[in-house]
Amino acid sequence: MTEFPGRPRVTKGAILAFGLSVPVPTQLIVFPLNPDTLTRRFDLGQATGGKAAPGAGEPTTPVNTPVENLTVTLDLDATDQLEQPSANPVTVVSGLLPVISAIEQLIHPSTVMTALTDQLSKIGLSTIKPATVPWTVFVWGIGRVLPVRVAGLTVTEQAFDARLNPISARADLQLTTLTKNELDQAPSAVKALVTVHAVAREALAAVNTAQSAAHAPSVLPL
Repeated sequence: MTEFPGRPRVTKGAILAFGLSVPVPTQLIVFPLNPDTLTRRFDLGQATGGKAAPGAGEPTTPVNTPVENLTVTLDLDATDQLEQPSANPVTVVSGLLPVISAIEQLIHPSTVMTALTDQLSKIGLSTIKPATVPWTVFVWGIGRVLPVRVAGLTVTEQAFDARLNPISARADLQLTTLTKNELDQAPSAVKALVTVHAVAREALAAVNTAQSAAHAPSVLPL
């Protein structure tokens, strides 16, 4: 696809997958096209069910971090790559199967790690089981890098080549932030991202407060 020369460069969204303790991603899925919409829903659940401290009144704010649920739809199309077969031999042979397989692998355990665990168990050396699926990080711009779990995935294949490889497809991803128990088992790199994300959100909220304070005289009666 030829872009207009004056069009600004757009940051691509992405999903990173981490292994047990590897500080660098073991898998990278860059969105071919950024989704038109990103739906974010916050589930307070038990977050408002905390007990007030002795002598305090009823709590008016959540005492626990709410669970954030994100819905993302990825549009996948191999048309541009197929128009330049010499530059994209893998797409010519496999269509969209590589990227679809990468997305599906987010919810499947590694066959290598599963086999290794089974062998270690048989000889009595396996004391800690590896994660059944990789640790997943959703990247949506520099200010939002958030560890998540894939809670649901629907892949709709819409067109195929002569080999029945999909060349047009849509992947609907349901993502949810990690629970405290999940974070306790996560590698340090993943845990650190949660703190960075929270600090960035609080900093941006503080910026908004400062901006709003400048307009306070015009909205508050004196």
